[in-house]
Amino acid sequence: MKKIGFITCQEYSALASDEQYLIGPFKVAGLEIIPIIWDEPINYEAFDMFLFRSAWDYHQKTVAFETWLTQLKKIKTPIYNPISIIEENYDKRYLKKLEDKGFQIIPTLFFDNVDPINLTQIMETQQWEKGVIKPVISMSAYHTYSFDKNNCQALQTQLVNYYGDTKVMVQKFAKEIITEGEWSLVFYDKQYCMTALKTPKKGEFRVQSELGGSITYPEPPTHIIAEAKAILDSYEEEILYARMDGIIHNGHFQLMEAELIDPELYFRAGEKGQQGFLEAVLSRL
Repeated sequence: MKKIGFITCQEYSALASDEQYLIGPFKVAGLEIIPIIWDEPINYEAFDMFLFRSAWDYHQKTVAFETWLTQLKKIKTPIYNPISIIEENYDKRYLKKLEDKGFQIIPTLFFDNVDPINLTQIMETQQWEKGVIKPVISMSAYHTYSFDKNNCQALQTQLVNYYGDTKVMVQKFAKEIITEGEWSLVFYDKQYCMTALKTPKKGEFRVQSELGGSITYPEPPTHIIAEAKAILDSYEEEILYARMDGIIHNGHFQLMEAELIDPELYFRAGEKGQQGFLEAVLSRL
């Protein structure tokens, strides 16, 4: 039986709950899933493949994570998604590169630190009614705050406390998240598989389930799928899995994030997603 290392973190040393749906299908296919905690000693030669799946603390251990990625380049065992993708995608400034290619992203400003940020001025200059600020290296709504004319001054005074000298991004608040939800389109080998529509609880704008968000699994319009796929196709590298998160704005897909590291892929939704992932893995063994 081939051994597949699922790269995770200490908190999910027994796999994230969504990953556990894969254990049975993988076993039937002759694959053993073994959780691998990324910042603990690893016998790389004992595995046939590594998959980034739930290394969900790297944003708090950035220097160690970057050093580890450099070490991974030296091993011969296949790793997916490839290290070149991981190195680019964990820092959300990749969004600027996609925008420069002509793709629609949520209007975003990037800053090397919070010193030049004036939230009131940004709203006036950009003509935004509401905005969102967060680190460029973050996940699960970590230090993600919304602001408008009612709270921007109070938030302004806390920026250094929240972010120190880290790089941050300021985005226009996407009201479509509240009115319709955030679309997450899942692809394997750059081919569309399924979609999750995430909606926040009342009074909240963050859609994460741990914050009370809910998930349904509708099919988006075909042109939305095509627009999300076009963004993914702009990457030259081989990509085993991807989750393209965005909103439908004025009838078109507007990208929030291209999740290419270790996104939740909603295996609990059913066999379609589980098999799509399994087939993509098998094609590489």
